[in-house]
Amino acid sequence: MKLVLRIFNIFILALSAAAMVCLFTVPTITFNSNIALDVKTFSQFVPTTDYTDSFDIAYLLGTDKIEVGISFKLGIADTTKVMNGNRDVINNELISKNVEGIAETLHEPVNLITDFTIRSVIKGIIEDEVTTQIQNIITDNSLPYTAADIKSEVGMDETYFKDLSHLLYDSASEVGATVDSVTNVLFDQIDEALSEIDYAMEDFDKSGFGEENKTAIKNDLSSVLTDLKLINSDNTLKQINQISYIYLSDYLKTELSSSIADPAELEQKTAETTPDYADRLLGLYVLNQTPAVVYQVIGYVALGLFIGLFVFAALWLILFVFTLIRTLSKNKPWTFFGPWFWVFGSLQIVLGIGLLVVGKFVLPTINLGMTGIPIKSIALATRTYALFPSMIFIICIFVGIAYAIIKGIVKRQMRNQQNYDGGNNYDGGYNNSYNGYNG
Repeated sequence: MKLVLRIFNIFILALSAAAMVCLFTVPTITFNSNIALDVKTFSQFVPTTDYTDSFDIAYLLGTDKIEVGISFKLGIADTTKVMNGNRDVINNELISKNVEGIAETLHEPVNLITDFTIRSVIKGIIEDEVTTQIQNIITDNSLPYTAADIKSEVGMDETYFKDLSHLLYDSASEVGATVDSVTNVLFDQIDEALSEIDYAMEDFDKSGFGEENKTAIKNDLSSVLTDLKLINSDNTLKQINQISYIYLSDYLKTELSSSIADPAELEQKTAETTPDYADRLLGLYVLNQTPAVVYQVIGYVALGLFIGLFVFAALWLILFVFTLIRTLSKNKPWTFFGPWFWVFGSLQIVLGIGLLVVGKFVLPTINLGMTGIPIKSIALATRTYALFPSMIFIICIFVGIAYAIIKGIVKRQMRNQQNYDGGNNYDGGYNNSYNGYNG
């Protein structure tokens, strides 16, 4: 049975060595998360006009949440950098990179929302202007129709006005576009629509529509564009297909104006696109809003992980050395785990498997109830250097149970053998004495 113990010892030596290797070769901490943002949050960056009141962004995107990921990985060297709570290091290693990733993830839904919203607004402008001019002609000529009747008669449905909106959208998105240039395109489209009706209906006369109507059309268009905050001081238009980024950057600039010392840092740079400008301000905003306690907590966690690394390593090293010595021992080959091994081993389970299970399976089932924070759910996958050692520790639990049983058998056998040997020595001595006496 001693041979069995020594075989077990070799297995324990292998487990201890594997645990120590894992502690120093895997990252100190690997953090991955999946955060679901409520799409209603994006409503503040959607243009608000009479044409957008009925918009359902969740229906538009086909989901009520947008999932973004936050992840980082720290090795031993990185852990030593952040464990003193250095803001610059934490910002560079943990926060800024993730803000960039989140911003990039959000570009697609923001672009989709912007495109749909603006095209819907433009379609509504064209339809309303065409309807207004039709109604004016009906009134001037006392025609026995309604504007809806005429539009239905010539096939001016949703698809028709949607097709017309493409040209106006493109003209409004051009660099250097002005209210006048867009008004000219809109005027031509209205004129074309009225011409189609004039051709299809004999009693419809569009001759009253002309250049004198352009001023009223321009005023209506200018009013909508002003509501959208798209008109610059020189009467040019901001790029309409980037309106959400414009709104976002304006909002962030206002929020940061009281906390950023250098106002030039908040201005858009010459070679910086509007989306890049919004992303940069978003990064500044996140860093500016991150409270000092966050840096302290990160520092303490990093310090705890750093200290724990060497405590756990020492624990496995002691087990390895003691087991090796006992394996080479002739009389008492059994090793000893000791109470501290089980105490600190349990802590490894908490840091290893516990964090992973809670973040990935328990947290998503909890109702967060975070008022004002646009997070619908969070799933975290936090892995530390203790994950694999904690698995090895669980194996050690079963090994320890079997080992204790075998060790008990070996000890009993050794006691029985000692008693037996002692008994033989006593009998031999008695017989020798007796023989001497007889002699």
